[in-house]
Amino acid sequence: MTGQRSASLFTVLALVVITALTSVLGLWRGTNGDGWKETIRSDARGYFGYLQALFIRHDLGAEPFDPAYVRYTPTGTLNKYYCGTSVLMAPWFGIGHAFALADPDAPSDGLSAYEQKAIGVGAWVYLLIGLLALRALFRSFSVRDTVIAWTLVALVLGTPLLQYAAIQPGWSHVYSFATIAAFLLTVRRISLGGGTAWVIAAGSLLGLVVLIRPVNAIVLLALPLVAAGGMPALFRQLLARRATLLAVFACVLVVAIQPTLWYLQTGALYAYGYQGEGFHWSSPEVIKVLFGFRRGLFLWTPFMLLPALCVLLLWWLDRIKAITAAIYWAVITYVISSWWIWYYGGGFASRVYIDHYPVLALPMVLVVHHRRGAWWVLARSFIVATIALNLAQLWQFHHGFLHHESMDREKYAYSFLRFDDAHRNKLGGNYQVAPYHPNGMSLVLEETCGMDTDCRFWHGGKRVQVDWAHSPSTVCTYDRTTEFGIHFWAGSDTIPTQRALFLEIGLQRFEARAEASIHALGVAEVRDAKGRPYFYQPFRMNPLPGKAGVWEQLEYRIPLPALVPGGQIHFYLWNKDLRSEFFVDDVFMRVLVVNPY
Repeated sequence: MTGQRSASLFTVLALVVITALTSVLGLWRGTNGDGWKETIRSDARGYFGYLQALFIRHDLGAEPFDPAYVRYTPTGTLNKYYCGTSVLMAPWFGIGHAFALADPDAPSDGLSAYEQKAIGVGAWVYLLIGLLALRALFRSFSVRDTVIAWTLVALVLGTPLLQYAAIQPGWSHVYSFATIAAFLLTVRRISLGGGTAWVIAAGSLLGLVVLIRPVNAIVLLALPLVAAGGMPALFRQLLARRATLLAVFACVLVVAIQPTLWYLQTGALYAYGYQGEGFHWSSPEVIKVLFGFRRGLFLWTPFMLLPALCVLLLWWLDRIKAITAAIYWAVITYVISSWWIWYYGGGFASRVYIDHYPVLALPMVLVVHHRRGAWWVLARSFIVATIALNLAQLWQFHHGFLHHESMDREKYAYSFLRFDDAHRNKLGGNYQVAPYHPNGMSLVLEETCGMDTDCRFWHGGKRVQVDWAHSPSTVCTYDRTTEFGIHFWAGSDTIPTQRALFLEIGLQRFEARAEASIHALGVAEVRDAKGRPYFYQPFRMNPLPGKAGVWEQLEYRIPLPALVPGGQIHFYLWNKDLRSEFFVDDVFMRVLVVNPY
């Protein structure tokens, strides 16, 4: 029996080893030995930015501009992100920086291999903490050890948790996963009669949950799931303890780190860094978030169908817990779906649900614990199948078979379980959601150019007359001597400034032979009054490989930052390295601006 009870512990250790190997062989090595440089990018730049500003540059509130996370205010620069992830990164950053200081050849900006790899090691440790906390939580319900082991394997290998613990350790999700798991465990221990230390730990951990991602305070809705004896008994225990006041103080003390940093940056105790972003509460994209081809939860992480099903099955075991779990699913899905960019930018699968796995997995283990025989065999078979699919698609994501952001039904069908070079690096296009616009958007420019006459905003291009033009007889040609063709640009004399922009672009493309335009790029730019680009976004022109001998309509949807006075927006097709041959006709552009709010 002892060996059986320890199987889940060995499972935890094995999963952390797998995660570490994935980091070392995948992220750190990369294609040329310096893949570790990708640790601090995108969102991670903002979390890491706190550490650089505080401990290296000493310029918090006067940071150099970085469009990824630095916002200007009248009283100082503002890091848009909440600092909880930075707090948990800090010990590992300190260890890495100590090694960097001891190496005279290491850069001093905090971005050496030492600091970035140390962040990765820290993510392994937080994954370990989260898994151990979940194991202890499940064991407190007397769940069979085999069920615990299989659940933990599924959570790491059958979901994007592996991606965000091993390949993207600078994002917030593994930190939230660990913190929420540990918080649930402390609440469970309190409800079972745990002492003062557990109460204070619960307060501190709740503060960290909020500090990492304030919306994750939703975890309080999960308390009826973990509280032994129900919520009334938990409240009676908390109200009867002096330690509860210490827990509240610990929670407030942790959360107070954020207003302290706001004050150091701007001189105010509150500052909102997400200007230009927000929630569309009246139009949540629930169906897309759960089932969409652009990282829908159940499509890209089908394992999560099992925890969702078990919420229904839990009704026959514990109706209070079943109702609580259903409410939790509904609330977090509504909140996630209401964010203006409901798919949360580029990445693999649905990353925002990772934070909530500790809550979502609990109904599953409670149900599966009571199921044996054929049902348990079926559940394990399903877990194996979903792990295989998740790992296959994760491999595809990192080897050029999946688009990092603009997946759709056609792209999914084209790439599904394809691993051959004929399908590698073939997906492109650019189809993003509009900027946050609670008061709508206004059309400020619209033009279609058929190539046969001069146009106001579409310029240039090598034009030829052919009898197979889309309409009526002139096309723009791109060949082995033509790098650039038709080019759209408009300035602040036409387009309002200081308001976020959205481009809707369309064109007809023809190629005489299949994939003759596979290397061509579309490029969107925003330039300042001196012609310097402060936004530059190239992308593969073709969403899918083209069909030879037919005109195909391509469309793009591209959000742009606000135009500055004297600035210009540009869009053009780039025959990079002169490797493509194709024709373009009937281009159109619509420019919309976000209405003030």
